[in-house]
Amino acid sequence: MGKMAALACLIVVSFLQSASTQQQGEGGSPRTTDQQCPDTHGWTGKYENFSYGFSIVIPEGYEGFWNSARCVNDKKDGSCVCMSDHGRIIPLSSEPYEPERHIEVYASHGAELDDPSVVEGVAHWLKYLEERSAKHTLSVREQAQIILDGVRGQRVVVRYYDKQLQKWFVEELIEVFKNGDEFTLYLRTPRDSYKHDKSIFEGVMASFAFRSAETNEVKE
Repeated sequence: MGKMAALACLIVVSFLQSASTQQQGEGGSPRTTDQQCPDTHGWTGKYENFSYGFSIVIPEGYEGFWNSARCVNDKKDGSCVCMSDHGRIIPLSSEPYEPERHIEVYASHGAELDDPSVVEGVAHWLKYLEERSAKHTLSVREQAQIILDGVRGQRVVVRYYDKQLQKWFVEELIEVFKNGDEFTLYLRTPRDSYKHDKSIFEGVMASFAFRSAETNEVKE
């Protein structure tokens, strides 16, 4: 799956860059200098995405890291140039982070899909997992419609044996489309950690809110 494969690389980069930076809890505003790029530190508290119009609350005790292409820091004038902010990655283990145990919140324009839709997005994800899993181990444990802040989508839970890592994993995907944009909430965790991590994931899901296009504010 193209998006997930690309994000796997971003996860590693973010983890290596972000280990110890602290941040103000209110509003997700980092305690950093103007010269620091947003992909160099963790975020806590409420995170608002102005590129795609949504917000989440990062669970207490955890940090969310940059989930997009790396920014470029111009050493001459100190300016920071970033591509669109797609979302955040939330590691679910203590440092050093396990890159295979995390929550992702990711938004895009759905350009990687031939037919941008919830059905196509879920099918694209399952195809990626089929390639990653050992033969005959991938199973869909749950699949149901879900309403995410008023928008209908799908929630899918799968279990499989990762043939490269030689370990059982559970993944959970929430997929919705709004105004042509794709919004994905995603949990990946070892099978033995799923019960614990599922509750954290559900908290992130409950905090998700779309922003009003007219006022550019989070809907009440």
